[in-house]
Amino acid sequence: MNRPRAPHNGAPVDDVPQKLDFAGAERLHWVVEPGEEGRLDHFLARRMPAFTRAAIQRICHRDAVLLAGRPAKPSARVRPGDRVEVEVPRIVPPSVDPEDLPVTVLLEEASFAVLDKAPGMAVHPGRGRQSGTLANAIAHRFGALSLAAGVYRPGIVHRLDLDTSGVMVIARTERAHAQLSDAFRARTVRKEYRALVHGDPPYDEERIDAPLGRDPRNAKRMAVRHDGGRAAVTEARVLERFGPGASLLFRPLTGRTHQIRVHAASRGYPILGDVLYSGGKPDPIPAPRVLLHAHRLVFPHPETGAEVEVTAPLPADFVSALEALRAARD
Repeated sequence: MNRPRAPHNGAPVDDVPQKLDFAGAERLHWVVEPGEEGRLDHFLARRMPAFTRAAIQRICHRDAVLLAGRPAKPSARVRPGDRVEVEVPRIVPPSVDPEDLPVTVLLEEASFAVLDKAPGMAVHPGRGRQSGTLANAIAHRFGALSLAAGVYRPGIVHRLDLDTSGVMVIARTERAHAQLSDAFRARTVRKEYRALVHGDPPYDEERIDAPLGRDPRNAKRMAVRHDGGRAAVTEARVLERFGPGASLLFRPLTGRTHQIRVHAASRGYPILGDVLYSGGKPDPIPAPRVLLHAHRLVFPHPETGAEVEVTAPLPADFVSALEALRAARD
């Protein structure tokens, strides 16, 4: 049985909620021993370590747990000598449900494929999101995929943020996944992003070399951290200037979380639509999302080693924003 990753206290983690099958559930009972008194759900978590706390709560709310012969809430108190009866369901092995969702395939081969991820589509299931992801879509589109990244990330070699659109390569075989992952680690994969940003950068080209780490004031953010951050390097080039904004090409030479977004903001030109890193700066035009697009990907073919280059066209919302900036300048 696949078990969720466990935190420091030993309880499974609900990155994706456990699926429970109550058909043919096994009825078990225990007698509370001295030292086990306290909340019912805490008692059950110790006796049923394969289940997450959230799953145990769901079992209780189905009246599948009896304390002294009566249905009990998770917060009920148990004392030594109490009899606890539970209808223990089967944990359904984790998987991603295939969904017939639109997905644009830029290149398809037997061992890998290259996609154009739509903005607003999460790459894989996570807490609070089990469907509608790219992983669900490609499980339907391609069937068998590499599971090297885990059962909830079939075929996923690298990620793009929720709002980021553009080129992504996926692995259809375990061997291709290993080869592609090695290429990303060795930095032999070249990535180019297009972005629309605030302001008028005072340069034509710049190399941003600033280590990144978790923001100590906000766990959802990354920040430039010279005190223990991981090395991060991004090359930036101005493509077009509009006065209140600019069009830039970014080449990340490392692959840190939110790297381009943090580096751009740290230099004073946050990406349009990026509420997390803009510092409250109002966008010069309406921005429907973080206007960042993975435009081009160059990587070694996982079978032959030959260079593969794939480009994703700018999506409609990006083009509309670009035209609005040009109109504002003119």
